[in-house]
Amino acid sequence: MALSKAGVAGILGVCAGFGMLVSTAPTPAMTLDRCTVVAVQMMESVDSSDARPGDFFRFETINAVTSGASIVVPARTMGYGVVAVAAPAGHHDARPGVLVLEPRYLMLPDGRRLGVVLDHNSDVLDRSGANASIPGYLGAIPVPGVGAAIGLFNYFRSGKNIVVPRGTVFEVFPSDDPSVESCQDHPVY
Repeated sequence: MALSKAGVAGILGVCAGFGMLVSTAPTPAMTLDRCTVVAVQMMESVDSSDARPGDFFRFETINAVTSGASIVVPARTMGYGVVAVAAPAGHHDARPGVLVLEPRYLMLPDGRRLGVVLDHNSDVLDRSGANASIPGYLGAIPVPGVGAAIGLFNYFRSGKNIVVPRGTVFEVFPSDDPSVESCQDHPVY
């Protein structure tokens, strides 16, 4: 049985097309439990005095994350996050600075983004600054008449800004699915 040139070309075309399908097939999904705690650290400092909502910040993994014997996320994998809330400290009213950072994703070596969620059990990225004149717990205690006196007193004092320094360690979960909420330790009331 002799094949015509058109038949050979057709067979080669089908084989080439099949080869392209095989080579462009997506990689298998990572088999990493969504409640795996991944330790990361800040790559630069973020300060409430000059940070603005929408600013980006960088962080990186400290150790490799494995699933069985395979490395899913290598050590020192770069991640990116966004400043969600930022307000500088007040200069005349002792209002403390506020800074909330939201990690968004890790950039994997193959170019894919792995969404992450902050482990709220480590609250270092959600803070408000100290007030130099009164302890932090005083603002939570309703004492009649004291609020007005403290308000007048603090008008002449500056609040403190929040700085999350480079190297600050925090944890993330390797998933941005809402089901990660079940991984958070919530206090029992």
